Amino acid sequence: MTFQRNNVTKYFYLLIIVLLFIIGFLIRENIAGAAETDFLKFTWPAVLSFKRDFAYSIINYGKFGEGSTPLFHILNAYLNPFTFSQIAFQASITLISFISFLVLAGILVEKFKIKKIDALIYSSILLLLPFYRASAFWGLTENLGWLFLILSLKFYVKFEASKNKNEKTYIFLICLFSSMALYTRPYLIFFPVFLILTFILNKNYKSLIQFSITYLLFSLPGLFLLNLWGGTVYLGIGDNKIDFIQDYHHPKFILKNLIIFPTIFLFYFLPFKLIEFFNKQFYFTKNKILLFFYFFIFLLICLFYYLDFFEYLKLTKLGGGSVLKISQFLFQENLIIFLLISFLGIVTIIELAILSKKNLILLLSIVAIYCTPKFIYQEYFEPLLILLFFLLFDLRVNLKKTFQDNKFQILLLVYFLGYFASSYYYRYYLEAI
Repeated sequence: MTFQRNNVTKYFYLLIIVLLFIIGFLIRENIAGAAETDFLKFTWPAVLSFKRDFAYSIINYGKFGEGSTPLFHILNAYLNPFTFSQIAFQASITLISFISFLVLAGILVEKFKIKKIDALIYSSILLLLPFYRASAFWGLTENLGWLFLILSLKFYVKFEASKNKNEKTYIFLICLFSSMALYTRPYLIFFPVFLILTFILNKNYKSLIQFSITYLLFSLPGLFLLNLWGGTVYLGIGDNKIDFIQDYHHPKFILKNLIIFPTIFLFYFLPFKLIEFFNKQFYFTKNKILLFFYFFIFLLICLFYYLDFFEYLKLTKLGGGSVLKISQFLFQENLIIFLLISFLGIVTIIELAILSKKNLILLLSIVAIYCTPKFIYQEYFEPLLILLFFLLFDLRVNLKKTFQDNKFQILLLVYFLGYFASSYYYRYYLEAI
C-alpha cells in the first residue's frame, strides 16, 4: 500500500537503483566478463589511434578488431574531452549511458502521459541490465548506439502522433539518429529495415520515398567506407584478416540461432506475460489450425532433438543467452528444459506476430539481422527488447493503463533486480569456483 500511495517510496527505490549504478562504476563491476578485455584490446586503442591520425585509422580500421562501425571512436576521439585517461573516458561513457535512461523516461511520459516518477522507475530497468552496465562502466561502443536508437524512437513516436505536422523534421531526425546508431553498432540497421518494410506493406509511398531518399544520403559515408575497405568489413591484418560479414554473419547461421533466439526473447517478455495473467488478460489461441501448427513445431523440435540436431548447444560456450547458460549449469547435457522454453518462446513470438502487422514486420526485421551472426549473444538484445516492448510492439495489454499499475512496477523491479543479482552471483561466485 505504501508503494501505491507514497511517491517518496518510489523515489527511494529509484535512488537505490541509481546508487547501484554509481557503485557499479566505482567498484569496476564487470558482470559481462569480457568487458575490460574488450576495452583494453579493441576499443581504447582504436580511440587513441583516431586521436593521433584520422586517415591512417579509418583506412586501417579493421586492424583494431572492433566488431562495430567506427562512429563511436571518431566522435569520442574528437568531441569527448575526457580521453586523457582510461578512467575519465569510461566515466564519460557511464554518463552517456545514464543520459539514455533519462531520455527514455521522457519518451514514456510523452507517449503514455504517466507521472515522471513512474516513467523514471520503468526507465531505470536499463540501469539494472548486466550487459548495459558492463558497456557503461568499461567504455564500450554499445551504449552510444543505444542512445542513438532511443533518440530515433523518440522522434518516431512523435512522427506517429504528428498527423502530418512537422513530418519532414521528424523524418530527418529519425533517419539521422538511426543512421548514427547504425554507424555505431551495425546490428541497429534493423530499425531502418523495419521502417522501410512498414511503409511498403502499408502502401505509404509518400513516407517511403521521403525516408528512402534521406537514408540514401546518410548511407553515402558508409558506401564510401565499404569501397575503401574493399567492399566489406575486414577484421585484422595480413594472414589474420577475416571477412567480418562473410565469416561471422551469414543467413546460414539463422537456422541454428532460431532455437536460441526465442529463449532470449521470452526472457525479456516474461514480465509482460505475467501481468497479462495477473490481470486475467492471458490469451492462448483456440484456433484449431494454429494449435495444430504449434503441435507440429513441437514434434519437429522433438524430432530434431532425437536426431541430435541440437548437439551443438551442448558445446556452445560463446553466446547462447542466459537460459542456455542456466540449462547447461543445472542440467549439463540435458536440453529438454531449454528446448521446452524455446518452444514457449516460439509460441509467444507467433502470437505477437499474429496480433498486428507492425509486430510481424518488427519480428522479421529482428530475426533477419540478429540471427545471422555465427554466435548469438544476449547482449545484442539488451536493452533492445525492453525498448521495443515499451515503445514499438503492439501488446495485448493496454500499456498506458499498465504503466499506471503499481503491481507492474513492482513486478518489473523484482524481476530485473533478480536478474541483476543472479548475474552478479554467477559472475563473481559460480565462475570463480
